[in-house]
Amino acid sequence: MRQLQHNHRDRMLKILASKGGIITLRELRRLMEIKVENLERILLDLEAQGRMVRSIGNQGMENISLRI
Repeated sequence: MRQLQHNHRDRMLKILASKGGIITLRELRRLMEIKVENLERILLDLEAQGRMVRSIGNQGMENISLRI
């Protein structure tokens, strides 16, 4: 199970990088096509490592940004 999470984490980072380092949570959920619980777990892990940050953008949408 841990290896699968690594693959999802790498895929998420690639998606973020391809979108210029910022994406809405809604769009990320759509592109990742994984369960919301797994997505949240990966986001929390990346946030704890300092790899990404969450913020509230225009129209109250949650943004995910890469931290370089």
